[in-house]
Amino acid sequence: MIMTTTEQDLRREAIRRRLQGEHRRDICRDLNRTTAWFDKWWAEYRRDPATDFADRSRAPHRSPQQMPASVVQAVVTMRQMLEQATTPQTRYGLIGAHAIWARLQELHVSPLPSEPTIQRILAQHHLTHPLGAGTSTAYYPWPLAWDVNAIFATDIITKYVRGGEEIQNFHTIDHFSHAVCLTQHRDKTSRTSCDHLLHSWATIGLPSLHQFDNEGTFCGGHTHAHVLGQVVRLCLFCGIEPLFTPYYEPKRNYQIESFHSLWSSSFWSRHEFTTLNEVQAETPLFWRWYMHQYYPPALANQTPAQARRCATIRRLSAPLRILIPAGRVPLTAGMLHFMRKVDPSGAVEVLNEVWRLGPKWSGEYIRATINTQAQTITFWHQASAEIAWHLIKTRRFVIKEPVHAVLPEFRRKSLRCRDYLPG
Repeated sequence: MIMTTTEQDLRREAIRRRLQGEHRRDICRDLNRTTAWFDKWWAEYRRDPATDFADRSRAPHRSPQQMPASVVQAVVTMRQMLEQATTPQTRYGLIGAHAIWARLQELHVSPLPSEPTIQRILAQHHLTHPLGAGTSTAYYPWPLAWDVNAIFATDIITKYVRGGEEIQNFHTIDHFSHAVCLTQHRDKTSRTSCDHLLHSWATIGLPSLHQFDNEGTFCGGHTHAHVLGQVVRLCLFCGIEPLFTPYYEPKRNYQIESFHSLWSSSFWSRHEFTTLNEVQAETPLFWRWYMHQYYPPALANQTPAQARRCATIRRLSAPLRILIPAGRVPLTAGMLHFMRKVDPSGAVEVLNEVWRLGPKWSGEYIRATINTQAQTITFWHQASAEIAWHLIKTRRFVIKEPVHAVLPEFRRKSLRCRDYLPG
């Protein structure tokens, strides 16, 4: 059981264990609480699955000065957009309450919140930062590919064909050679994501590390704690270590974001697609051009195909594919990693659970690594590229299902992620 120190932690632990099938009396006995206490918080969770299990204030639920939910959402969304700095207009702009107030005024948001109100909304949504935390002053330990197929990144870009049909475009890129694999679908469920990954690994090979953002289809969702989703399970089953980038920082996935831009300008914007079949029929032509005629700036006058010419590629062959269960993939021994920025209170969120590291780490980037076999979660910090990873803390990560060994066919004989990411 995870060591808990606060009443909120106890409530959260009780509900987590109940969701995993434990009996109410057993939970109450272990946590030294009454069944009435459990019933109260079980009812609260069922009423609001997103509850933080905090004691409810006795203050009036509404006040004449309370901001409408639409205005609160506008403040939160504007802050996130300014922090991401993905457009020329926001790249060098400020992100504080005054900057948000000015943007909302330009958009004629009504009622227009004051700057103190905006600051209060940001604090309530954990979007405030200590001095320096919102800048690049904290070192970010970029994952650096050491060879072909060492690190892959996968992302989804949504587009609409004429007539309004939504197309989910899955893109995977090899960080080292910039080789890509593209598939298109009508949805982005976990099953579809797994199908894309299987196709990618069969086409351009099996990576050691596979990087994702925090899209729900990749991480297992944003509702329940400790959920190891199908994408994570599939990676671990195939001997691949998933790595999740920090929240709201697409720049940490810049390789795939750069490819999105090239694909949008060189492929999508040059056609007027009307159906998914048209997109799928045209994609191989673009893929061949990109792999054999395009010269990515990072490859020093080489195409992706040329960069992979002498590499030993291990693909997901048909015999290996048969070993993967068709339904729910069992949990396999392995590592999965989460890059996170420590919030002002000294905490990070991993798999919908808050882990406290201490205020001294506020504003720093840390790596959380879950070892499914040892059932631990470790927190690591790297101060600079020249300094080795430093272990901050180790905690239990209880998994209430069997954890199987990696099949011999998927075991690695080459350089492993452990040589790059200790854990």
